[in-house]
Amino acid sequence: MRLAAFTDHGLRALMHLAGAQGRSVSTGQIAEEFDISQQHLAKVVRELGRGD
Repeated sequence: MRLAAFTDHGLRALMHLAGAQGRSVSTGQIAEEFDISQQHLAKVVRELGRGD
């Protein structure tokens, strides 16, 4: 199954946050861990926050 990059990055962010156990995590930290663009990840997280 192929996922769009937007979906893949969203899932990676959610998995990282689930493992953070209540700690604050920045988009920069997540982007660095998964070697993806921080600007793109910020768009993904903003969309997730909207709940659409």
